[in-house]
Amino acid sequence: MPKHLVTAIGLIVSLGVIALGVFLVAMPLYFQAVAVDGQTATVASTNALYQAQVDELTAQQENIDEITANVAGLRSQIPATGQYDDVFEVVGNAAAASGVAITSVTAGEQVVYTTRTGAAEGDPAAAATAPAPEATDAATDPTATTDPIATTDPNAAPAPDAAVAAGRQQVDFVISATAADMAQATAFVDALRAGPRLLNSMAVTMNQSGEGTVDVQITALTYVDEEG
Repeated sequence: MPKHLVTAIGLIVSLGVIALGVFLVAMPLYFQAVAVDGQTATVASTNALYQAQVDELTAQQENIDEITANVAGLRSQIPATGQYDDVFEVVGNAAAASGVAITSVTAGEQVVYTTRTGAAEGDPAAAATAPAPEATDAATDPTATTDPIATTDPNAAPAPDAAVAAGRQQVDFVISATAADMAQATAFVDALRAGPRLLNSMAVTMNQSGEGTVDVQITALTYVDEEG
């Protein structure tokens, strides 16, 4: 066999071995290295995201007391159950009828009903012995538009008697609203009093701002029996 033919065959075999080595060994190792690099980049990106979240949570932890207070304030405006829906509906209907803007309606803690012993509004004894308070005429009262006006509801529903009160609880409500003028504020209060007697012992405070609007704040009680 000619020498140059043997050389050519040897060269071809050598190139074949090299090609097999590249395709069977080098290429898999290369692609594996590329995949590992991609996974490393993904892990680094995920770690950076987690670190950003940790930094944000650490910053929020410094304000945890303020956040907790804000959450507690917001939770106090959300009834734990749907048993106060009727009260919210009465307030919403009164606001829609009078045109005032509701700022907030906050339900307090549900506590055991406490019988009032003084001449308080809604007390049957007080109703029998004390005359109904006269309404204040804003047109004749020079301080009616600048000073807080506190009124009580002379038509409040009587408080439950001792036998009925044994299974009842009471919840205090604070209603805040903004009216365009004193007449609109009065219409809102009258609408609350004209609706279903769910709000008792109402105390109303009105403050007229320099812009002419009237801030209305009402505190009242509602009673809840054992069935809710």
